[in-house]
Amino acid sequence: MRNYEKRAFIQIFLGYFISVAIFILLLGFLYFEQQKVYVIQKTAMGMHEYLMKLKQADFEYTQENYSYEIINDGRVKKQLPQKKGDVYVKVFSKIIMVKADSEMIDEELNDIKIFTILLQIFFLLLFAFISFVLTRKSLKPMVDTISHLDRFTKDLIHDLNTPVTSILINTKMLKKNTTEQNMKKILRIENSAKNISSLYANLEVLLDENSIKKDEFNLSLVLNDLLETYKSIYPNISFNFANKEIYLTTNQNAVKRIIDNILSNACKYSSTNNPTITILFENNTLTIKDNGKGIKYPKKIFERSYKEDDNGHGIGMHIVHRLCNELSLNIDIESKENIGTIVTIKF
Repeated sequence: MRNYEKRAFIQIFLGYFISVAIFILLLGFLYFEQQKVYVIQKTAMGMHEYLMKLKQADFEYTQENYSYEIINDGRVKKQLPQKKGDVYVKVFSKIIMVKADSEMIDEELNDIKIFTILLQIFFLLLFAFISFVLTRKSLKPMVDTISHLDRFTKDLIHDLNTPVTSILINTKMLKKNTTEQNMKKILRIENSAKNISSLYANLEVLLDENSIKKDEFNLSLVLNDLLETYKSIYPNISFNFANKEIYLTTNQNAVKRIIDNILSNACKYSSTNNPTITILFENNTLTIKDNGKGIKYPKKIFERSYKEDDNGHGIGMHIVHRLCNELSLNIDIESKENIGTIVTIKF
């Protein structure tokens, strides 16, 4: 199950379960309060029976757990017995206070409380299972539709890869035998094909059903491979990377696409004066720093289709953000115009 499917599942499941759980807990509380009143009323009847027998025996009658006291305050007490210390008391005829030991009453109330809690737990577990089943059934049409669209998109991008590769090969051949006048046109065709190829690579990783699977790999090898490519494309940019062994346990293809997109942006928007890109890895954090033109609104950079000029598609960093979410990586961007940008990824 992918991350977005897990999030949807959790949200729907909690929606079902919490609403029912609140209802069950409320019913349990009302049931206990009702039973409590019933027990107190039963205690009042027991007190009244004790008082009748007491009067019939001219106050010489004794009964276990019951006693009485003559009072002279003349005030009318509440109808139901009230707990005072270790006894429940109720005043009859304004002068006779009947007392009942609280132990027997509290024990009965405690039994009711335990029964109510166990009953609530049973129904909570039952409705948790029902919520789980309902959530699975509710999500199934959506998951089936997304899977169908994913398969269609995968087939589509695989079909696109062949003509793009063919365009790139033919542009290389045309560059060998062409006039200077046509060279600019060929380079524009080549750059457009490379952009499509880059989008293809991003989508391929993003749509890979196994993209969230993790394996151990050497990040340095990935970085060196990417840097070699960018050094050949941008020979005027200085790349600083302290080559050392960096082993990570995550998805290699997704991490490669993330770094590739970040480096691509750093190169495209590099400074015209002594352009430099620095890559550091410390405390499990990858930092990519450039001294380029910077980003005017860094908080918007992950939004789909957002771009600050026409040099781009506005999808690369959106895909970076999506992939970071898939891999549970924390990514942050700090940028100042005409000073540079710092991208940090916490593994």
